[in-house]
Amino acid sequence: MNRTSTISDKTVKIWDAKSGKSTLTLSGAMQGIMCVSFNTKDDLIVAGSNDNATRVWSSQTGRLRHTLTGHLSKIFATRFVGDSSKVISGSHDRTIKIWDLAKGYCIKTIFSFSSCNDVILGDDSGTALVSGHVDNHIRFWDSRTGDCTSEITGIHTGQITSLAVSTDRRVVLSNSRDNTMKLIDVRMLQVVNTLFHDSYRPGVNWSKACFSPDGRYVAAANGDGSVLFWNLTTGKMEKTFKEHPNNCNAVAWHPAGHQVISCDKDKNVVVYE
Repeated sequence: MNRTSTISDKTVKIWDAKSGKSTLTLSGAMQGIMCVSFNTKDDLIVAGSNDNATRVWSSQTGRLRHTLTGHLSKIFATRFVGDSSKVISGSHDRTIKIWDLAKGYCIKTIFSFSSCNDVILGDDSGTALVSGHVDNHIRFWDSRTGDCTSEITGIHTGQITSLAVSTDRRVVLSNSRDNTMKLIDVRMLQVVNTLFHDSYRPGVNWSKACFSPDGRYVAAANGDGSVLFWNLTTGKMEKTFKEHPNNCNAVAWHPAGHQVISCDKDKNVVVYE
């Protein structure tokens, strides 16, 4: 199984999680990469950069397929939509853009009211989008019209660093610089649980947290270099792994559930069994 990492030398590296070896380096960005994700077939990779561009590469050959320009500030979130014919991107220019890869240009710009730290798909088709912002708000969008359909305010006192959605699309996880995470029922638009711990302090404004594939746990990157794990049945933090010398800023769960991958600002990637 391949995993990716982003580093400050303006490249994306693909790693073999079993051997720990880098298998491919994707180049083309003019500044540091801030976010990266695979499509559902794992044959394409999309990344957003501090050079305000979104790029799409082949994960098999490393060839740059698309360079999508139009944002006026750094990009903190990129995702493929559905069958990978479209890409969404969220930027600190206070917009979310939808890109048609067949046409090679932006087909819709959504004005998001505040700098966007993350944007995720609310459904498989990409009709519903959810975004987290510097103004501490979480917003729900209809991507067809660009309308904000709902807005959640007052649940966080710090900016939203990341969002994640459960496998069944029923719950959104929001992570914040207020040192808490919220579990939000998408249908009711209500907080159903708050996750916190005395040691939990996200270290950067783009610090990531994620669900386990079975939806039973949440993992979060911590500012002291550790990865923390919460049991969602009890709502309690159960386990901590500390392998990074300092600020751990991203964490991802292997789709099969048997590995967790984390990275830090010093270019270290750690795989936990």
